[in-house]
Amino acid sequence: MEKETTKQIFVIEDNKTEGMLLKLCLGSMKNISVTNFTYGEDLIKNLDKEPEIIIADMMLPDIPGDELIHTIKETCPKTEVIVVSAQRDTELIAKVQKMGVYNYLVKSETCMEYLQKAIEDLTFLIDNHR
Repeated sequence: MEKETTKQIFVIEDNKTEGMLLKLCLGSMKNISVTNFTYGEDLIKNLDKEPEIIIADMMLPDIPGDELIHTIKETCPKTEVIVVSAQRDTELIAKVQKMGVYNYLVKSETCMEYLQKAIEDLTFLIDNHR
């Protein structure tokens, strides 16, 4: 039986406009609570809140994205990470996939559509397998 609970999603995006667009996009989804962060260190300080999902940019002002993902996975192994980044470097993509990210989306016109679908799929998996 499906248990629908509100999922806490952290968004880490240094571009405030893109961060707000992500929040608006995700905020329209059912049972989702979104918290935005601009700096990786601020997100790390809030990992004790154990978000179910983190949407992470790879280009941050204070910490490399792959280091942030490593810290997230070490601190909150059950937290799923979706990367949304302009970075198309295949070596970086392979590296973070090995770290256990759920999905890596390259920023584009259709990125929000794919992100919403990934969140829907992921919340279903969380509700039914945890």
